[in-house]
Amino acid sequence: MKIAWFTPFSQHSAIGRCSALIVEQLRRFAEVDIWHPKSDSLRASPVRTMRIDRPEDIGPESLNRYDLLIYNFGNHIPFHKDIFEISQQCPGIAILHDFVYHHFFAEYWLSCRKNPEAYVLTMERRYGDAGRREAESSVSRKQPPVWETGRVVEYPLFEDIIGKMYGVVVHSEFFAKKVRDAYPGPVAKLWLPYDIPEKPDSRSRADLAIPETAILLVTIGHLNPNKLVHSVIEVLGRNQDTLDDVFYVAVGPCDPVYHDRLQSLIRKFGLEGKVRLTGYATDEHLSAFVALSDICINLRHPSFEGASASVIEEMLHGKPTIVTDGGFCAELPGDCIVKIKPGRESEELPGTLRRLIDDAPERERLGANARVYARDHFQAERYVRELLPFIRQVREGIPLLQLADRIAGELNRMGATTEMDIVHTMSRHLHELFSPRQ
Repeated sequence: MKIAWFTPFSQHSAIGRCSALIVEQLRRFAEVDIWHPKSDSLRASPVRTMRIDRPEDIGPESLNRYDLLIYNFGNHIPFHKDIFEISQQCPGIAILHDFVYHHFFAEYWLSCRKNPEAYVLTMERRYGDAGRREAESSVSRKQPPVWETGRVVEYPLFEDIIGKMYGVVVHSEFFAKKVRDAYPGPVAKLWLPYDIPEKPDSRSRADLAIPETAILLVTIGHLNPNKLVHSVIEVLGRNQDTLDDVFYVAVGPCDPVYHDRLQSLIRKFGLEGKVRLTGYATDEHLSAFVALSDICINLRHPSFEGASASVIEEMLHGKPTIVTDGGFCAELPGDCIVKIKPGRESEELPGTLRRLIDDAPERERLGANARVYARDHFQAERYVRELLPFIRQVREGIPLLQLADRIAGELNRMGATTEMDIVHTMSRHLHELFSPRQ
């Protein structure tokens, strides 16, 4: 079997990091080529790589030598625009790494395509009048754009990625349910594979300018407002009398506007000597901070992710990690992670931190449980073992999906509507074809 695996493959992409792990295992069972957008910092590849220079030049004639196309989707336009455009012409399996794709499509239609009406129509098609109103208000700036608010989770737009796909893979049960509600094809939930360096980073606290005696708190990843770094800083600032023994480092790239907001809070509370924003860090540098940490803080509200690579990385390091009790993290066992109710960070975080700071054995217990759980669940070998039967299922169903698409196209050409008997009759017959025989 020949597979085209579409993914960003940059050193700066966590999805590229996952893909390298998966393909390393998948190539034992199939001939795999990695197709990737242009990048000046490619990862080392275990298989042949194919660069996408112009997505419009890649169509069925370029890909017909493969038995299956598998597309990895995230939100970052430079990494995923080309992959999205190819996928809409040449369907395959979609692997969704995020739950909310609204940010991708807002940038795609408004900035890349310069077509705000297409964005408005997309929102109307998916979410009716309410979607159209949100889109129009966002485009006209009559109110803060929906993608800058918590309401964006009501308009995730993942539906616009998977509509033409032959199958969908997600990495949490909560997201699997949402996809199944919106998509009639096969859906698989697999645990996201991730890794940490085999050899621990040798840098010490002194090397990273971390006070030796402080309790080190660490947040890693892209520092967006929904990661609630501002809430952590406010908690530290308002509770300096009870949390005076901590040092907090937020490791990762940050939007300039949000960075200025965080720096303003640091100055407001006089935390210049206790809080640090590092900006972008290499995988090795990031892992060094996690390895040296006492407690990891990984809050999300609202949650845009289908799963969290950063939480998995912290668990693999054996660190006690504080998360928001929602989405992917709600599915993790309570004996290896500490959960805070969504929207209750300012009330619950001070006491949670104090309890963990004062109870070193509890930190050790949580970290040890987390490491065991992560090593068992978030591994590439397991992922591929469960992906292969799903691939077989999808390939067997492709002729039926193609038939359904052709019939739908003919009915649309005839002007048929959902209320007509012919539509119900064809739907019944197709359901009988798709349903497994008893």
